[in-house]
Amino acid sequence: MQSTSLRYFLEVVKSGSIADASYRLNVASSAISRQIAKLERELGVELFERRPRGMVPSAAGEVLSAHARRTMLDAERVTAEIKALQVPDRGFVRLASYEGFAVDILSEAIAEFRKRFPGVTFHLWVGNSVEVAQLIQDGEADIGTTFNLAPPRGVKIEQVVRRPMHALIPKHLPLASLESVTMTQTLNYPVALPDKGRTQRHLIDAAFAMQGLVVEPVMSTNCISALRRFSDAADCIHFTSAIRTPGRTDMGDFIAVPVDDEVMTDSVLHILTMEDRTLPVAVRAFLDMLLDNLHPSERGETDKFA
Repeated sequence: MQSTSLRYFLEVVKSGSIADASYRLNVASSAISRQIAKLERELGVELFERRPRGMVPSAAGEVLSAHARRTMLDAERVTAEIKALQVPDRGFVRLASYEGFAVDILSEAIAEFRKRFPGVTFHLWVGNSVEVAQLIQDGEADIGTTFNLAPPRGVKIEQVVRRPMHALIPKHLPLASLESVTMTQTLNYPVALPDKGRTQRHLIDAAFAMQGLVVEPVMSTNCISALRRFSDAADCIHFTSAIRTPGRTDMGDFIAVPVDDEVMTDSVLHILTMEDRTLPVAVRAFLDMLLDNLHPSERGETDKFA
């Protein structure tokens, strides 16, 4: 079902050298070299730039690697679908997401899906939006969610979800009674924020900067779960884009209050898959359920990057 030459070629692309590919595949280096040479003869081009510290795909190699990844994934899909004819509810879904969406949406969505299809298993990888998009582009994840990031080539946007930012304000603070708050008003109270490596922090810093303001959080972290636990314990204002309904929302000890700021109303998340890939049955079913569960008012037009 899978071309040996393409499989060896992709491993060299991934490993950066024939020696490393040989180790990972447990195949002789000479066999890998022969397969690469065979591909280059058939195509009439060099697929790699040979450098002292390794091998880097040429322009032609980049084109072939994109094709090869789709070919391999399609072969896996066909194999999975043939097996699914005997056991329809079997399958494996690989998800990649930024942390907020993973905690607020995906964990519950996976649990809901498995109630209907208990034979389907999942792996959820959490990281930043750039890393998520790269995993989708490389075929290392089936479905990805990113925040405020224009996806790269080779990635299809299945859904655009528009989510204006809310401030989570402890109920005892005067700001909690307002219908909306400004960025300036939040500076009068302790604020906890994601660290500067997070996309949400970039958005928040930009909103403050547009007004000539600088925020000094009492606590920052790259872990959203830790940020929320700290905010609960220390009565800190923090921000979220996970609220599905417009307006003020009761969140237990906090009130989610819309932020009245043009920058903060521009936040969007994208649900991504690899472009031109036919998804396996279980992946397609989970994606359909995820899209159906989105609030209708959140949905934007489906888009695609060529």
